[in-house]
Amino acid sequence: MRPSGYRNVRRDGPGRRGESVLEPDPQAPIVVWAFERYATGSLSLSSLTEALAEKGLRNRLGNPPGISAVHRMLRNPVYAGVVRRKGVEREGIHQPLVPRELFDRVQSVLDEHSSGGERSWKNDHYLKGTLVCTECGSRLYYAVAKGRFGYFRCVGRNTGRTRCSEGRYVPAAELERAVEALYEGVQVPAALRRRLERVLRVEVAERERHRAEVAKFLSRRLRQLATEREKLLRAYYADAINVAILKREQARINAEVADAESQLATDGEKLAQAKQIIDLALDLAKDCAVSYRKARPEVRKRWNQAFFRTIRVRDGAIADFTYEEPFASLLGSHTGSMVDPRGFEPLTSWLPAMRSTS
Repeated sequence: MRPSGYRNVRRDGPGRRGESVLEPDPQAPIVVWAFERYATGSLSLSSLTEALAEKGLRNRLGNPPGISAVHRMLRNPVYAGVVRRKGVEREGIHQPLVPRELFDRVQSVLDEHSSGGERSWKNDHYLKGTLVCTECGSRLYYAVAKGRFGYFRCVGRNTGRTRCSEGRYVPAAELERAVEALYEGVQVPAALRRRLERVLRVEVAERERHRAEVAKFLSRRLRQLATEREKLLRAYYADAINVAILKREQARINAEVADAESQLATDGEKLAQAKQIIDLALDLAKDCAVSYRKARPEVRKRWNQAFFRTIRVRDGAIADFTYEEPFASLLGSHTGSMVDPRGFEPLTSWLPAMRSTS
């Protein structure tokens, strides 16, 4: 069965038997995004499935994939350039969509989420991915007991991967209230808020301009590579080059295409994330506690991911936490103290950096 993100292309030539080759299709960038996003460990399989449906991923029947299909996709080594037949793996001649390192990282996250019989990827919570065990550094997974009682527990302790002694099943409601309390007392002066908006909006506008230039260059290069690929195949079918040269040149072209397409998708995703985090920062700056309490669970999840790098838990309670940028520079400390507005310009360093193209 053709994997999502690929299409079968049959190559025919005079006197040659046509062979079917996998080539990336227009959905390939969405598949790459799925691997990159799930590798962070902050997204459940069900949430990823919903996000992929929103991004437009569809199966052969034109329907959004289900959780089991997304799970199979993330487990399929073909995306890392490996073909598996009768239990034997070998390097394929097709273009891989993700690096082997990223594929292996996704496998580790899948193993972690499905460990201990909890199948925790079936349950989602807006604090998942943010809570960390103070003792061993493992993330806290979320599960629901008997369909009613939601709780968090250390993954390292549950799987036996670490020698963690943190064995408590912490009621989710307790940690929810504790995180709400972290937003209390964080007040951003109006003058600093206006400065925050002005500086960050200018920065994003500049990055939009830069991304447009990079996209123009990469699109031109992709057209050049497509022409090279067609010339290479014509030379092969005319017996001007042998199969060894064909495969070597195809690998080079495929690698360049993958890099260009990945950069286009990644730059677009980073810019979208930058805009989203700016909106979150400005909303939270108005009144952190009130905004957080009124937000829907999915919005709280985005805010927690944007606001906190980690929240560490010990003995069922929050022990300490660290802010993400720009909040680390803006708030200065865990007590909610403010930094001097005159030193605000360096905050733009938090924005996701886009790779330059020479």
